[in-house]
Amino acid sequence: MEFASLVELIAKSPFFAGASKEAIETLVQEADLVHIPAGEVIIEEGEYEQICYIVLKGAFEVLVTDKETGKKRQVRSLGPGELLGEMSILSGNPRLAEVRCVREARLLRIGREGFLKLIDSTPAVKERLDERYRERALLGSLKSVDVLSGIEGPTMKAIAKQVKLEVRAKGDVIFSEGDDADAFYLIRDGFVQISRAADKDESRFFDSRFDKAYISPSKAKKKEEFILAYLGRGFYFGERSLFGNRRRSATARALTRVELVKIGKREFNKILLAYPEVASGLKAIAAERYTDSTKIQSETEQDMLKWVASHDILTADAVLILDLNQCVRCLNCIVTCAKLHQGVTRITHNGVRYRNILIPTSCRHCREPTCMIGCPTGAIKRNTHGEVYHTDECIGCGNCARRCPFGNISIVDRQTDGAGLRMTDRVRSWIGGGRVTAGDHVAADDRVAAGGKKAVRQRAVKCDLCMDFDHLGCQHNCPTGAIKSVKPSEYFTTYGRVAK
Repeated sequence: MEFASLVELIAKSPFFAGASKEAIETLVQEADLVHIPAGEVIIEEGEYEQICYIVLKGAFEVLVTDKETGKKRQVRSLGPGELLGEMSILSGNPRLAEVRCVREARLLRIGREGFLKLIDSTPAVKERLDERYRERALLGSLKSVDVLSGIEGPTMKAIAKQVKLEVRAKGDVIFSEGDDADAFYLIRDGFVQISRAADKDESRFFDSRFDKAYISPSKAKKKEEFILAYLGRGFYFGERSLFGNRRRSATARALTRVELVKIGKREFNKILLAYPEVASGLKAIAAERYTDSTKIQSETEQDMLKWVASHDILTADAVLILDLNQCVRCLNCIVTCAKLHQGVTRITHNGVRYRNILIPTSCRHCREPTCMIGCPTGAIKRNTHGEVYHTDECIGCGNCARRCPFGNISIVDRQTDGAGLRMTDRVRSWIGGGRVTAGDHVAADDRVAAGGKKAVRQRAVKCDLCMDFDHLGCQHNCPTGAIKSVKPSEYFTTYGRVAK
């Protein structure tokens, strides 16, 4: 397609109404034309990718996974002139849906910088995009719930216009036990803790090492909480109390920054009256959820969940865990890591521990990586699968290491003649038992060692989940299977049964 024809086609799209010809020409110049065969998936759910597309020809379906059932379901279709994938650019979150080509297509692929440049130069487009973000966020979240899938399209759109998109900060109480029930909540992003006050017979469950508020209950004047569940993106809560107009039987608290879709009590009741099958489905699920008999019953399980929350483990996208009951202390994981990464290990056996479970000192690939903020050369990046890594542009300034809240980035020497990396005394001290903290990292500069030896520079290193290899080195070479990479949101919601 010729450049002029492409510019004219995009200018006619309702979404780009108000954008200047110059702005659209700049957008097209920086974009790429791509051909997509039928059946190909162009966007994977859960991927980190800062790219959006304009459909020029063909058709696509958008699929989401219901967190309760694990089933994929189509939530909308897209055709020529429509934009797809822009939500992740705006939010910075991983892809919330899968997009599959159903009819051979041509697309204009647009990078994050080019897309944001157009938005910043065109207030009308920005306002339209903000409204679309709200509408799609609400509608997409509602459609992702399996039990709501029977609601007809027009009714679902009408509901989406009446519900709210709320953002709660870490630690915010969404509602408390005993409150009047006023809404149903669906988690669009983040994690929520569901808990209730512990009774007298449950006092044996609490040892309080992981929550300062519990160290001295008499001074804190705070009731001990019995944790019922941790809920993540795609799960919902608050429906039980709405049945029969009861007060809240539990407290919901944001463990991280949380985006919530809030359906008010009035709108919720209208849905139940209009769709009896939705009401029966929700009641059946509500009867099974958060029951003590099937969830957390022991001191170990309660303490494990408090430990997970106190160390912000749920904010990670991937962590290494080491089962000390299986580990034979051969250090093969550390040696293998060093061999695969120019002689410098990215993992040590220091870290945070609960009973037999150790989270080694190794990058957690956080959902919102603060280490990426302010890199002067843009050397720290995130790929589509979520791995955060350094490129060769790193100058060893130490900014990322200072920003890492867990001390999981180290600064090492590298020879300026390309001889590779050299382990510093600080890195060696890890293996010897002395932990390196973010405060230990120093800014790098070119220097000449005593005696006129070769100039040495520094660079940052951290675990990149062996993204350049076909296996995770430490896990693959552990003789007992003691170490593995897990998604905390899935692994630790087994309610602490991994600890012994």
